[in-house]
Amino acid sequence: MGITGGLVALRPQIATLLSPPAPRSAGCGTPPDWNRAAREITAYSHSEINRIYGPSGSDTRWHFRVKTNQPAIYRHIVYDACAARVLGAIDLGWMDWTVDLHHNLLAGRSGRRWAGFIGIALLVSSLSGLLLWLVTKPSLLTAFQIAPRLSMASPRQIHRALGILAGCLLAVEAFTGLWLCFPQTMRGALSAVSTVSPDVRPVRNGQPSSRRAGLNELMAAAQYALPGGVVREIRLPEGNGSVQVRMWLPGDFRSLGNNVVFLSSGNADVLAVDRYAAQPVPNRLIQSMAALHYDEWGGLPVRALCAAAGLVTPFLFVTGTLIWWYSRRRRTTPAARFKVVEPAAVSTR
Repeated sequence: MGITGGLVALRPQIATLLSPPAPRSAGCGTPPDWNRAAREITAYSHSEINRIYGPSGSDTRWHFRVKTNQPAIYRHIVYDACAARVLGAIDLGWMDWTVDLHHNLLAGRSGRRWAGFIGIALLVSSLSGLLLWLVTKPSLLTAFQIAPRLSMASPRQIHRALGILAGCLLAVEAFTGLWLCFPQTMRGALSAVSTVSPDVRPVRNGQPSSRRAGLNELMAAAQYALPGGVVREIRLPEGNGSVQVRMWLPGDFRSLGNNVVFLSSGNADVLAVDRYAAQPVPNRLIQSMAALHYDEWGGLPVRALCAAAGLVTPFLFVTGTLIWWYSRRRRTTPAARFKVVEPAAVSTR
């Protein structure tokens, strides 16, 4: 979980780094014909579009994810909105495999539950480690001191310093991960202490429509439902599900945006709008769990810190095991079990 989570935290940066460079352009004129773009990408990949990621900042490259014959593994196509052409494909199959391993242990829904149990163990380990450190009445002045020369105390010192820094982040990652693994259970627990508004997500009903709305219609409907919003992600459904358009508004802390517009896949009718600013505090808390877990706040520095905390997990496990084994060995040796008392000196006077 630590290693895969550390890699997944940097997924947007890795995808951008591996993407083909955008051609130099003096500026974009009219918006691209997204229906034509969808046709070109379908013809290029010989597959169906599954998800679309919009760029941030001045980047003009859109990321289209298309299906393959392998579950949870996709092909990734980059499309430039200014040049209005496909730039090429990037090999992110290994990242899709890593994401599936981290989320589902490569075992679908049953794997998601076991991943949740691992998250519980990681949460207990992180919190108990921090608690054991706090009950020793520590000093922050010496908490991060490490002797320059290696000794028997070095593993404990390094474990303590890294554990304090990484333990807090790992506890947050583990707790937010529980919301993704057990959403109904966690939502029910929150409902017991606070009022949670019903989910605005429309239910799937009826028969799949033979007609599919084009990307131009979907984007126009989302912009109409949420004026001023910037499209950051489009999730296309299978069957008769609704299209989810995630949009970013000024003030959103989530890089993908905190607002979701639900559209019908057949004619792009607006089914519901989940506007973050209009939700009560408990619902905002629920939505923030995914943003915190995927490190979609604070930019690259936060992602780098969380990735480092995940990647250092194996080291904490090894050093913690060594500390436990050494302490147990000291307690079970005869010298530690029995205290030898030297006889008092007898005076000859």
